[in-house]
Amino acid sequence: MTRRILLAVLLALCAAPLRAVEVPLPPDPAAHARLYADLISATTSGCTVRSTVGPADTPLPLELSNFLLDHPDLSAYLVRVRRIAPYTITMRSPRQSWADDGDGTRGLITLVERSATRRLYYGEGTHRSRFFPLLHASAVIEMDLAPATGADGRPHTLTTFVVWVRMRSRIVAGLIRALKPFLRRTVTGKFTKAFFVADQVGRLMAKDPAGVAADARAFPGMTPTERAALDGMMRGLRAARVDPGH
Repeated sequence: MTRRILLAVLLALCAAPLRAVEVPLPPDPAAHARLYADLISATTSGCTVRSTVGPADTPLPLELSNFLLDHPDLSAYLVRVRRIAPYTITMRSPRQSWADDGDGTRGLITLVERSATRRLYYGEGTHRSRFFPLLHASAVIEMDLAPATGADGRPHTLTTFVVWVRMRSRIVAGLIRALKPFLRRTVTGKFTKAFFVADQVGRLMAKDPAGVAADARAFPGMTPTERAALDGMMRGLRAARVDPGH
């Protein structure tokens, strides 16, 4: 197998959120976490690749960063409207979203645990490529967020990811393990690409808060309460842009 084909296989597996068996989600957060404990353990203990990514510096206050992470369908809508990426994300529940990267990778990703400064996700998914008909992988993403002050004097959010990816194919997993020093960064970078949609939107908001706020008003997937909350945060962002000491 040539390096080109190998990379195509690996990147296909890791390019976007994954497809999981849909499990009814209990309303109690602790019960919800227990429901996914075995799936998470199987992925982390049997992972093909484990890597740390970041910290990524997003020029948004922590509250607004969390809002975007809680509404990945809004983030995908905004990057699609701005023609940055062809992502489509549909919320199946407040903690589950179905994602399609527009390039053959699709799946379901579940938010297992959440606080203001930490998130834990689990996902499973598939990718169709011209080299292989259907590829499978599972992943666990641990995300730590920290409020910070940027060089511009405005609130920023620092985000660090720990990523575990488990290839379902033993052949592909063996190839990755054999070439791990060469492939670790590529695999984890492509996998976490989908999680940087919120970061991309954050940079857009910081650069053009009025324009992005107008785009967001056309998004139909928010409740009146959510829309009012976003409008309030966007007004604060515009005020901070005019007065960095705000």
